[in-house]
Amino acid sequence: MASGISRETVSYECFRDSNGRSTTKASGITTSAADTDEPGEHSPLLSISSQEDPIIDLPARPRQWLSRRCLTQVLILVVILASAGDQLQESPQTRIFESIICYRYYEVADPGKLLLDRGSVGPGAIGGVAEIHCKVNAVQEQLAMLRGYQQLLDGIPALMLALPFGWAADRFGRKPLLSMGLLSAVFRFAWIQLVTWFWQIFDVRMTWLSTLHACFGGGSAVTTGVFFVILSDITPEAERASVFLQAGASSLLANLVMSPLSAWWMQTDPWIPNLIGILICVSTLLALPFIPETLGARPDSSLTSSRPSTPSGESVARPQDIAGASELVSTDLLARWSARFRDAISFLTQDWRILALCLFFFGHTLIASSSRLLLQYMSKRYNIIFADATMLLTVYNGVKVLLLFVLLPYLSTLSMRTFRLSGQTKDLYLARASQICVLIGFTLIGFSPNVPTVVVSMSVASLGTGTYLLIRSFITSLVPGHHIARVYSIMTLVDTIGAMLGGPILAGLFKSGLALGDSWIGLPFYFLGLMNAAFAVLIFAVRLRPDEARIKLPGEEADSR
Repeated sequence: MASGISRETVSYECFRDSNGRSTTKASGITTSAADTDEPGEHSPLLSISSQEDPIIDLPARPRQWLSRRCLTQVLILVVILASAGDQLQESPQTRIFESIICYRYYEVADPGKLLLDRGSVGPGAIGGVAEIHCKVNAVQEQLAMLRGYQQLLDGIPALMLALPFGWAADRFGRKPLLSMGLLSAVFRFAWIQLVTWFWQIFDVRMTWLSTLHACFGGGSAVTTGVFFVILSDITPEAERASVFLQAGASSLLANLVMSPLSAWWMQTDPWIPNLIGILICVSTLLALPFIPETLGARPDSSLTSSRPSTPSGESVARPQDIAGASELVSTDLLARWSARFRDAISFLTQDWRILALCLFFFGHTLIASSSRLLLQYMSKRYNIIFADATMLLTVYNGVKVLLLFVLLPYLSTLSMRTFRLSGQTKDLYLARASQICVLIGFTLIGFSPNVPTVVVSMSVASLGTGTYLLIRSFITSLVPGHHIARVYSIMTLVDTIGAMLGGPILAGLFKSGLALGDSWIGLPFYFLGLMNAAFAVLIFAVRLRPDEARIKLPGEEADSR
């Protein structure tokens, strides 16, 4: 492939021409074996063209390849299936945990409230105690701590593996890590179901061992990061924020549909949506054969694609690696690895905004996982069953879907076409507005005295759903293509630390709020409000450089890399 061909125009479509020759289409340019030099008597054993080909060879492709648009749709389908399965399980799983804790509590505290003895009660202790009796503080405190420490333990492997997995994604490819992440998630769900099904044998805290799945796939945070790296690889900068928002909206659309369905099935038996959710999660594995390896295929990765290959197919060092090679002649292994590490993170010191905005992801998992606490909070504070609380979350998810499918895409298009804002300017301004909504919404949730006011507060908070997608898109525009997976790994690290610390913190605040009583039960949401106020100050401190504020002409995007 000629060095002048832009990666942005490659559609990854393989086909055969009318003569049966295998050809590859890229921007309307067709190459075949007939177009290349035939080896002759004086030809070298190692082809020169193979050494000077500036395009990184991708793994072998199927005969018929998907276009970029079709590939994006396949990835979004994976998001929909994973989100649908997870949403179907979330409320029923919480109810099953509560049922087990509640049954064991009343076995000691008040056996008279037991409806069935241990030998007669079914999986998950469902039906052993009336749900209304499970809203006592002792049960709710144990439930909150069970979920909080699960988040803490889930974060440990992800914290240790995020950077190595990010390096592996840049070195060996994205698809293997995505496959491992999806498969390990299935193992995690299966273990939790096993423990809760045979609750008479296992202590419910044995579910904490499900965190070991992250040793295989890096955990959900790593898998999410790899997913967005793949989307970034195949999407031009001008479209990146919109594609990220579509992915987020698709996830929320699945949540919107599955929440009432889960609530309806829960009225019969929470195990029905729980098991169906697992089957849907397993179905995500069926999409893997259709997802190609996208390493080196980023539309604006001209810097990456210009790196020559060695005869063995390995990429040679980048110019900055070569420049520092004279300093690495020493046999001191520690010094060599230290120099490589400094080179790997050098881009962080060149633009303070990258590292500063990565701090936002500290609160990402807190807010994402707060829906579980919100479910428990509404059930306890307003004295309603989990099925009814799950229905209230439908309003929360409905506003999110409206925001990401309609409002943000409209504002995005309006800002670029009418107000002539650059993609980076647009992302930054929309992220600021979204952060204000998050700040106000979560603070109001804590102060809401009844169901109508908490629904309004949730709606305001949901208007800030796009904040982290917009920030992710903005950070991506600041980073060279060959560093993108590493930056996403840093996001994953910060995100994981937030999950590890945030789970126990929110659970502890909820426990303290229960002890204090009255409006103090909203203490976790007061904390989220203060945290988001600090992040709002940070995002307003970020400024655009003059060359970033102007609209780039076609072709400049790749050149800037």
